[in-house]
Formats: sequence, C-alpha cells, structure tokens
Amino acid sequence: MVFVNIFAFIIALILSFAGSPVILKVLIKGNTFSPNYKGEKIPICMGLIFVFAQVITLSIIYILLKDDIEILYYLISVVFMGLVGLLDDLIGEKNIKGLKGHIVSFVKGDFTTGGIKAGIGFIISLFISILISDNILNTMVNTFVIALFTNYSNIFDLRPGRSIKAFIIASIALLITCRADNYQYIIYSFYGILLVYFPKDLKAKAMMGDVGSNVLGITLGIYCALSGSLTVRVIYLLILLIIHIIAERYSFTKIIDNNRLLKFIDNLGR
Repeated sequence: MVFVNIFAFIIALILSFAGSPVILKVLIKGNTFSPNYKGEKIPICMGLIFVFAQVITLSIIYILLKDDIEILYYLISVVFMGLVGLLDDLIGEKNIKGLKGHIVSFVKGDFTTGGIKAGIGFIISLFISILISDNILNTMVNTFVIALFTNYSNIFDLRPGRSIKAFIIASIALLITCRADNYQYIIYSFYGILLVYFPKDLKAKAMMGDVGSNVLGITLGIYCALSGSLTVRVIYLLILLIIHIIAERYSFTKIIDNNRLLKFIDNLGR
C-alpha cells in the first residue's frame, strides 16, 4: 500500500497545484468574499479544491484497486458535505454560533443552514456507518465518530491555518493508532492537497470555509471508522465528546492564547 499512498499524494498534489489558482480566480471574479477574524474581506470557499482533488484522485485509485467499495461511500460523503458546507458559506446565518445553537434553533422550528448541515451530516454519518459496520454497536460508535469528527474541524476553523493544523495532528494520531493500512491513501492524498493550499490559508490569502472544514472532518471520521479497532474508536469518541463539551462552554481561542505551547503552534507559519 506504500505505492498507493505515494501515488495518491502525487496525484492530489498535481491537481491542487493546477486547480487552486483557477478556483481562487473564479472566487475573486465572482466577488465571493467574507470578513475574517480581523474584519478583512478575503476569498472564501477555497475548500472546493479539497472536493475536486479528492474526488478525482480517489476515483483514479478506485479504478486501479477495483475492490475498495468503501472508497465510493467516502466520495459520496465528501460531495454531500462539501455541498452543505458551500450552502452555509454562501447564505449561512452568522449570528448563530456553535452546534448547540443550531440544534436549538432547529428544535424551535427556526431552520438554519448550520442546522441543515448538522442534520445532513448526522444522516450521512449514520448511512455510511450502516454500510461499513457489521453490528449495532459498531454502527452506533462509527456514526458518532464520523459526525463528531466532521464538526471537529469546524470548531477550530476560527483562525488562519488552525483547522488544518488540527487536521494534521489528528490524522497523524490516526495513522499511528489505526493499524489497518488499507485506507491510508485517503489521508495521504489530502496531504498532497494541503501542501499547496496550506500556505494560502496561513497567510490569510483565502479561507477554505465550511465546504473545506466539512471535508477535512469527515475524512478523519471515515478513516477512523474504517481503520480503527473498536477500542481505538471508542477512545477517539470520548476525546471528541470532551472537545465538543469544552467548545460549547469555553472559547478555544482563549484557551490557546493562554497556553504558551498551544499559542506557539497556533501562530506557527503566520
């Protein structure tokens, strides 16, 4: 599988190198801007390159391997989560924050794009889990692992490069702790994409938006569900639950700013 990992990395790298300038130019021409944390308007929705590059790269991998039907499930998830993320980027409500806020609005009958994103994300997570799981316990664990990993990237997407750094840290942890190597190319192809895109995000030249963070997160979730043992998946589920509970109660930005090591990592490359 080492050859497949390298091949996926190279193909994704080439696609990202060729496609990123085109997408950026289209976004600028279409006046697709949004204010960042400093109030500066910069192009948003650059996460579209994640969708295009992953779909093309892994379609090629699927054609070559022919027996990994799970990769098609992953690609369907990427497209759907990319679409709902794009919807949230373009017409989403900015005054409702956090997963809890969108769920509360949904329960009250006040539908938001964030609530739609959360709902569709959970449905996709459940659907994929049913397809890849062999019993009810695995289905339940996989559903919440995928759903919470998807929102994990959104939680950290508040400063340039932070969500991608969170992805890199989590993906390395997953590669180390998940012994099965059948699906590592899902992660390695993303490394190829990020090698080109990451500097733009760090320097606040563009924002990937929810279309990007959704795809980052669901990639982690599906890889964990496909490759991790039950024990490993339960551990990640507990960690994700803790992260989400903290995110609803406290500001991760303040937590990071008050910790020297976390602040150093957060500012690295900016």
